[in-house]
Amino acid sequence: MKPTVVLSACLDGFAYRYNGATVNDEIVNKLKSLFNLIHVCPEFEIGLGVPRKTIRLHKIGDDIRAIQDETGVDLTSQLEKFSDGFLSGLGNVHGFILKAKSPSCGVGSAKVYLKNNIYGKTYGIFARYVSENLPYVPLIDEGRLRNRELMWGFLVKVFTLFRFENAKSNINGLIDFHTRHKYIFMSISQKHLKELGKIIAEHKPNKFDEIVKKYEMTFKDLMRHGFRKTNLANSIIHIFGHISENLSKMERAYFLKLVDKYRGGKLDFVNLLEIVKVYAMRFEDKYLLDQYLLEPFPEI
Repeated sequence: MKPTVVLSACLDGFAYRYNGATVNDEIVNKLKSLFNLIHVCPEFEIGLGVPRKTIRLHKIGDDIRAIQDETGVDLTSQLEKFSDGFLSGLGNVHGFILKAKSPSCGVGSAKVYLKNNIYGKTYGIFARYVSENLPYVPLIDEGRLRNRELMWGFLVKVFTLFRFENAKSNINGLIDFHTRHKYIFMSISQKHLKELGKIIAEHKPNKFDEIVKKYEMTFKDLMRHGFRKTNLANSIIHIFGHISENLSKMERAYFLKLVDKYRGGKLDFVNLLEIVKVYAMRFEDKYLLDQYLLEPFPEI
């Protein structure tokens, strides 16, 4: 089984762009095999056809409107209606990868115009509906996937949400899910980690439906938040504490120096994880090897 991800159709060979082109993105091509895909192109779906007159986002008063400049047609309501209907009928989904800079799909990267001047950037109409209605579902565009840590964070969340859907059928599955995702949760929000742990600890026989409902609400609230550098560094230090006594003084000092380099933006977090994973394998630490933070998604 694989997570289900909604992908902008033009990123997967569908000639739905305004000029009839597709986008051959190397990173998206590498990731596609990890997912069950659902394709979407809001502009094509509302009947604009290919090729079509371009759409731009305009700031008019307090509103952002999607307008086809050449014809003067305001397409905002049509795009909003499609977005609402598409999301309402979607079912379980674990992530969205949308087209960068698109007035319908851009994730904070769509240009907004005030008269004929660029006013700023924002979410496309469809992307905004996703972020507002499914705030716990990971959302990214292909431009942001070029940032290794943003891609890592997106994939971690996609597979964490997917595993939760498969773990919430019984208390043993939920406990195992919580235990193995401890350091992922710590890397996002220690407050939510404590709340989730308390819900698990206070579970009572024959009350599973009540427990899983409370757990899911808190878990989805956690998923609304992003990974923070301070929390990621804290998680790494906690993990390192499990194996540090097996290392020499020089090895411990060197690893802590690497953590400081990460804090200072001079080292990639993924590199730190690889070092910790090597140590966990070297000392055959089953608890750490079972932690999804060390291997949160299949190898790309």
